[in-house]
Amino acid sequence: MLDKNKLSNWKLEKGKIYSDVYNKRNDERPVNGFASLQRATILDNRLYFPSADIRSQAINDGVFFLKIPSWINLEECDSFASNFYRGEHIHKYGKFREITSSYFNDPLLGFHTRSDQIEQFLLEHRFWQKVYPNAITNTGINLIRLSTIILRSILELTDIPIKDWFTATGGCVDSQGTYHLTFNHYRPYFQGIGLSSHKDDGFLTILRSNFPGLEVNINNRWESVSPLEDHFIINFGLSMELLTKNTIQPVNAIMHRVSHQSKDRHTFGHFTSSYCNPEKDAGIYSYSSKQGLFKVCNSRELINFNDEEIYEGTYPPDGENL
Repeated sequence: MLDKNKLSNWKLEKGKIYSDVYNKRNDERPVNGFASLQRATILDNRLYFPSADIRSQAINDGVFFLKIPSWINLEECDSFASNFYRGEHIHKYGKFREITSSYFNDPLLGFHTRSDQIEQFLLEHRFWQKVYPNAITNTGINLIRLSTIILRSILELTDIPIKDWFTATGGCVDSQGTYHLTFNHYRPYFQGIGLSSHKDDGFLTILRSNFPGLEVNINNRWESVSPLEDHFIINFGLSMELLTKNTIQPVNAIMHRVSHQSKDRHTFGHFTSSYCNPEKDAGIYSYSSKQGLFKVCNSRELINFNDEEIYEGTYPPDGENL
């Protein structure tokens, strides 16, 4: 959690995004039980929790279960997640292993192998129709719709003026942000952790997982998440935490990681981020009643610095020895 008293002075620095939660970022403690995540549904195009207390708990945790709406078809995305890394001689989606960042002229996109157990295929929405089958593109578009519903429902709980919502979210409030689909395979033969502890950089992540392995840090305890087959896992990211921390309804970004996987694990996720492309960057903002809306950094800078820190580590806070 970002220190509320320091937020107005917060600035993006290489290796220091997690300086205030350094101990969690470098925490090797094992899990301590199972997370009791709150549950929500979508009703009448709004995010609905059974009670205000349950909603407050979910927002404070920074993560919750969401019943998958009937208008979202996951069949082809599930198939893609299970096969994109296998090679075209094994499966029709296996050819995507050969589509790397050079194809998109963007180091973040395409097929990657990481320093942990993950190999992934990550693609920004402006390339979906060109690269993906229609069924996957359509699911991605419906996930944009879902993320917009969630984001608007959360902003209604804050004191951010509606007139500022578009700028504050880099267009996401009107489905004009930047969106990524990521498909992940955890390689059981690869030693080490599944995925290092981190917070996502965007406003929210929609995760589809039917496999155990996700661990979340709630109240300074690492807890395992037991996935529900008919639910997404929704978690908030740094952009949401920065935006809302000084509002009447702060939203926490959840620190999470994936444990070492001894069997093949497949997931896919949808990231909602402030609009940015090589020509335009909408920026990351924060709001307070005293200062109004103010920019804290560029969108792409936050994405790049967060990605680097996840895999290269966090500098210890000033005065703290390694």
